[in-house]
Amino acid sequence: MTFTLEDVLLVLLHQQPSTAFDLQARHQRIVGPRAAVGLPRVLAAVNRLRRSGDLAEDRSPPVSARLANRTMLSVTEAGCRRQKARLITVDANATADDLVLQGLLALDADQADFDEFTSRAQALLRVRQGQLESHAASATEAARVAFEREILRALVVWLHQLPAQRVHGREPAA
Repeated sequence: MTFTLEDVLLVLLHQQPSTAFDLQARHQRIVGPRAAVGLPRVLAAVNRLRRSGDLAEDRSPPVSARLANRTMLSVTEAGCRRQKARLITVDANATADDLVLQGLLALDADQADFDEFTSRAQALLRVRQGQLESHAASATEAARVAFEREILRALVVWLHQLPAQRVHGREPAA
């Protein structure tokens, strides 16, 4: 199961309350310009999350003129449970892109959720590596398996290096 836009927005909102405009910009920073979605799609996803009870709007007066026309959004308790479950669940059919997105989102998650994700993702990759070892096939299939093996190897290395990214990307505590 791939991450939906709603899943991504819930994780981003769990990190900090934001406006839809800010969510769209943060989404783009994570997925890059080719996979980024426009503000109308973010607004539609926000509306779905609001209707499902996973998101709440803050109607208090804005703290700055910049936010005067923008509603602050935050995750409800139900949304917190949903985002946590989604963040730590590693689907057996997840693609490399799915795992990378999930890892990038996990970087700013709670330590326990981050550890749970990395542990489950590494376990999945070990299983997949074992499955590839048992393939004896034609030259074409062998080339495909060799490619998949390299992708898995790169993902394993990346997952092992991910905790260091978590430490280096944070501001020192005051």
